[in-house]
Amino acid sequence: MNYAVIKDGVVINIIVLNEENAADFPDAVPLPDNKAVTVGDAYENGDFLDAGELLLSRIETANQTIAELDALVVALTYQNIQLELGV
Repeated sequence: MNYAVIKDGVVINIIVLNEENAADFPDAVPLPDNKAVTVGDAYENGDFLDAGELLLSRIETANQTIAELDALVVALTYQNIQLELGV
């Protein structure tokens, strides 16, 4: 599993660890869902940030995109209904 080594709230290295050896690296934090964390990213309150923006996993990014597209479809459907009704 990939781990980010944290020092003073900043990622200083990315390492691969066997979970059984994780206790040997107390400054290492597991990277769930293979988030695209890189050296220099911030780590605050259990979240990874890049330039102040929350880093999302691929599935979180996909779900966010799906939600945005769903909202657009609803808005366009509403506009089309208004046009058909002449409102």
